[in-house]
Amino acid sequence: MLGVYHLVTRKGTLVRRTTHAALAAVAVAAVATSGCGGDAGAPAASSAGTVAPNGQTATVQAIDNSFSPKELTVSAGTEVVWENRGRNEHNIIPENEDDPWRVDTADFQPGETATWVFTQPGTYRYYCSIHGTINAGMPGVIIVQ
Repeated sequence: MLGVYHLVTRKGTLVRRTTHAALAAVAVAAVATSGCGGDAGAPAASSAGTVAPNGQTATVQAIDNSFSPKELTVSAGTEVVWENRGRNEHNIIPENEDDPWRVDTADFQPGETATWVFTQPGTYRYYCSIHGTINAGMPGVIIVQ
């Protein structure tokens, strides 16, 4: 359960992909926080260590052969938006290629965006496989606190 949802805009059309694990994380967080007192300003955490979306966004741009910024630190529950601002097609490949926030080349052409809400603290490394590897070329990292 790494995130809540994944949206990709494709030439003005919104395509929504929701994973069952992500829906479960939202349901657990909602049940865990409903009717409970506590700090209204604190992110809601479930017993699984996930945090509900907090309404914050942070942006990473893919600009031809680099991500900017290369390293982004966000709070758990923040929506990360990747924007393809370059002339080239890109993809977003998590270091663990089975992670559900992967974005394929067909879904990340110039002018398109992809988003993911990171609900668990951790370090999430990724890269564009067209322009490099996890260690060289076009890597990036999201640090979720």
